[in-house]
Amino acid sequence: MGSFTLNFSNGTLIVEGPATITVASGQCEVLGYPVNGSLSVERFRVLPIFARGSCTLSVSGGSVRYVDGSTIPSDWDELNLEGIALIVGDIDSGKTTLTTYLLNKHVIRGLSTCVIDADVGQSSIGPPGVIGLSCVGLPTPTLEDLHMMSGFFIGCNSPSQCIGRFIGGVSTMVREAFSRTPGLVLVDMPGWVGDGGIELIRNVVDAVGADYVVSIGINLRLRSGVKVINVSRSKYVRPRGSDERRFLRNQALRRYLSGELVNVNIELNKIIGNSVIECIVNNCGHYVIDNVAKVTRHGSVVKVPSRLFNNVFIGLVRRGFLVGFGVIKEFNLKEGIANALVTTDYFEEAVMGRLRVDPEKLEEIEPFPLL
Repeated sequence: MGSFTLNFSNGTLIVEGPATITVASGQCEVLGYPVNGSLSVERFRVLPIFARGSCTLSVSGGSVRYVDGSTIPSDWDELNLEGIALIVGDIDSGKTTLTTYLLNKHVIRGLSTCVIDADVGQSSIGPPGVIGLSCVGLPTPTLEDLHMMSGFFIGCNSPSQCIGRFIGGVSTMVREAFSRTPGLVLVDMPGWVGDGGIELIRNVVDAVGADYVVSIGINLRLRSGVKVINVSRSKYVRPRGSDERRFLRNQALRRYLSGELVNVNIELNKIIGNSVIECIVNNCGHYVIDNVAKVTRHGSVVKVPSRLFNNVFIGLVRRGFLVGFGVIKEFNLKEGIANALVTTDYFEEAVMGRLRVDPEKLEEIEPFPLL
């Protein structure tokens, strides 16, 4: 679609990117964020532009559709929260949209608010495999626009692959958030609500001492003292396909791995997080690298394909804080080092998980297997 100008009142223009929106006059808002000037919408992302009264705007690129009234369910507007609130729901249920709306609603009320993006497979704050934290005093059109103040590297696209690190990471980010004395901490949870997913929600609730769980379409039974608030699902949430999700993950990777990367050698005793790789590095005997097509077992020994033993995505940590990211290109077991491209050489240790990244294309590749 080309460019056009539109005036509308008390309705919503749903814009799918890539597009640029420019407000000419009137009162336009995105999920409670007052829009002034121009706003970009990334490819495969959607923004609802609501006219509170009359609004005139121009749209360049993308695709649009108009609906009468607001796309925000009325029960979302009734929520008034303090303390710790988990936002839960299935994939494509609108969790991030609800989180953004609640952030804006409470910030506009004057409540200092932190967001913990725990949706590690479809991250908005931070790259994939990272639990990101941002604390704000101003509204935002999208969580992608927020600065990641702190993060916890787990190295998995799904908490089902690293449950312990996930729970520990969310707990760490909640503690970090409260060191900034917010009135509200919103935790945007992953869309894993199948077998094991509900138990994960319960475990996170207990681990962080949640006050509320705001649930989009999920029936939950939790311990007494935790208030479960069931809210409606927006009719206008657009489902994403697997290719679109992959595209957005790669976009997030590039945001945090862009720029000039530094080539460094890291001592193997400073790399932790993947028990299989650690075992191979320390010659434990249970796992070995071999030129096999897939993981094979011979008695008590597991042979791991050599092609998987490179291009491992890592988080860089100094004094317990995540300070950057990188990709281990290859391990040199004989010399006791790993060669890596990193965003900073000012770190003390590197944490790895299962994610692997092509260091030239900066896109995800076949992950390290669960063994």
